[in-house]
Amino acid sequence: VFDFLKTKDFEEVIRALEYTSKVLPAYLHNNATTSTLIQSHATQLKEILISTIAKNHPERPNSIDEAKYVACIDFLNHFLDKDGVIYSLNYDLLLYWALMYGLNEGLLKVEPNDGFGKDIDFEDGQSSVSDYVIWQGDTNAFGQNIHYLHGALHLFEKGPNVEKFTWSNTGIPLIDQIREALQHDRFPLFVSEGDSPKKLSRITHSGYLYHSYKSFSVRMKSGKGKKTTSCLFIYGLSFSENDSHILKKISLGWVSHLFISLFGDPNSEPNKKIIEAVELLRRRSKNPEIIIDYFDAQSAR
Repeated sequence: VFDFLKTKDFEEVIRALEYTSKVLPAYLHNNATTSTLIQSHATQLKEILISTIAKNHPERPNSIDEAKYVACIDFLNHFLDKDGVIYSLNYDLLLYWALMYGLNEGLLKVEPNDGFGKDIDFEDGQSSVSDYVIWQGDTNAFGQNIHYLHGALHLFEKGPNVEKFTWSNTGIPLIDQIREALQHDRFPLFVSEGDSPKKLSRITHSGYLYHSYKSFSVRMKSGKGKKTTSCLFIYGLSFSENDSHILKKISLGWVSHLFISLFGDPNSEPNKKIIEAVELLRRRSKNPEIIIDYFDAQSAR
């Protein structure tokens, strides 16, 4: 079972168990106990997923000290200018919460655009605003400057659409909405596959994820073959092999300057692995003049 779990994402495992529990009685007569056990395991896995999210995530936006939001906005403002774009590989709500705080307090230099907008439903000639907002791939997404490259907990696929849960339309905290969705077999849009090829396959099968992936690829190639002043500032990335689909885009690109964070002692084993991966990226880079600087993650404040 654990070997199986290592090669599959939670959603696939849960659905496999649930379908097995339904069809098993047709093959194993008088063995209802096994079907019940399999169904209970599927339920337990969902509970594990829900509890993991709950335990590792603040309950509410106001669980975070206001000074931390202000510091975060100061940090983000370095990159949210008229040309800047932020790409996140995290699934959590923290970037979204910080941006909403900065927007509400008027602290952001540029308005964040994650490509989502209000969807208007028309019934019996009456219009009503939905409880969620929809990713507008044909319109609003062209000016997108916030991208969740691997999805996020508040994004959900529904048919051809990608929906974003919001507090403003429902008055229900996002974590509660996410838990409710999981209880009804709706899973967030996030790339939970284990290795890079599987991650890339998941990305290419989602309009939203692929749009963000292509955006990152185009940004890396800007100024192709020319000396540019573009830079990529990387904060909190481990440079592990399972993110090679992202790292490859950097090495194939023409960004002139990389800034890369290291947490703690540069000579620690995790940091040595990061430096080794970055130096490999440098050797493979199409830009022979690329500059690479490391900085202390804690100095970002």
